[in-house]
Amino acid sequence: MRALSAIGESLLRRSRILRFAVKQRLRLTDQPTLVVYPGHLTGGRLTLLGRVLEDEGVFGAPHSNSTFWNLYLTFKRYETDEIGGARLRWEALGHSGEVVSQRDGYFRIEADGLPMPEGEAPWVSVRVTLDTARGYDFAPMSVDARARTVSPKARFGVISDIDDTIIHTGAFKMLRHWRIVTANSPEARLPFPGVSRFYRALAEGASGPDTNPVFYVSSSPWNLADIFERFMVLRSIPVGPMLLRSLSSDALGWLLRRHHGHKDRMIDAVMAAYPNLSFVLIGDSGQKDAAVYAEAVERHPGRVLAVHIHDVLPEGWSMEGVKDALRRIEAAGVPTTLGRTLADAARQAEGAGLVADGTELAVLSEIEAEDGKPSRFGRFPAMVQP
Repeated sequence: MRALSAIGESLLRRSRILRFAVKQRLRLTDQPTLVVYPGHLTGGRLTLLGRVLEDEGVFGAPHSNSTFWNLYLTFKRYETDEIGGARLRWEALGHSGEVVSQRDGYFRIEADGLPMPEGEAPWVSVRVTLDTARGYDFAPMSVDARARTVSPKARFGVISDIDDTIIHTGAFKMLRHWRIVTANSPEARLPFPGVSRFYRALAEGASGPDTNPVFYVSSSPWNLADIFERFMVLRSIPVGPMLLRSLSSDALGWLLRRHHGHKDRMIDAVMAAYPNLSFVLIGDSGQKDAAVYAEAVERHPGRVLAVHIHDVLPEGWSMEGVKDALRRIEAAGVPTTLGRTLADAARQAEGAGLVADGTELAVLSEIEAEDGKPSRFGRFPAMVQP
């Protein structure tokens, strides 16, 4: 399987190189655009990921109800034209540096020795400027990106999945839910009732509403990161650093819905970056999150405060694998919940003193207010229908 994956990735790289050469010869290239994802700053180390692509009008496109237009934009979102060899500068907290984009357009800013900012602001600004890219004529462009800091008053962190955990996608039955999967705007994507209130309660602490950091570990590709971030802002869900998957390095793994390796590595990376924090893990029953989290509990004894699994499987589907994983977690002394909503999770968190009194009631009220609300896809999905 690894050999087939390597062959597939090699063919993809060669096709991109050939396509770019043809586009340049025919003068069909578009102007570059700069995309920078939320990063983090901990212990004086800045980590920030971004990408340089041709601007095909996908990122920031206005909401549309046109199925054809959304399908077109979704195709362009995945069929990106990457710009390698681009030169960029960054500035943050009195420090600066330079970086060059890789062949797949990605660039990574990693710098040590930055001062931790004074005060309780949960984010610091990072100015990233795209200066030059071979074969393109454009004026330098800058983006004000953000890196998450963590207050010393943080009591714990949250590691959460995205698809079918906070946002309705039906990812485990992608073809059947293609209209939701291909929606190209945050307005067209649906949150699960109660998520917004529960996540805000987990994040809130002594330093304000973003005291406890939330990290989003997902097998979704970086191609969707801007939609996810805008969705969180629109739905009042705490924004946090995202650790997603690169299609250019693991397209076959994404297509085959392989999750363990990526999520395992990202969970380990978050816990290593914040050795003094324990974590609440939240996922869903559709993509083996329970098994991933069971292994994380075993690899990091004493670091997990609770595991909450959102049950999105249709009635009649086997839950034995999920329940077996939850039993492993509970055997390690970590409480778990499994439910169609996060009401039980809110009850457990309130009982453990992780959230403020009244959170369970507030989450239940939000569920009752939102459950059944009409949407452009029909009734609001309290659960994925078969």
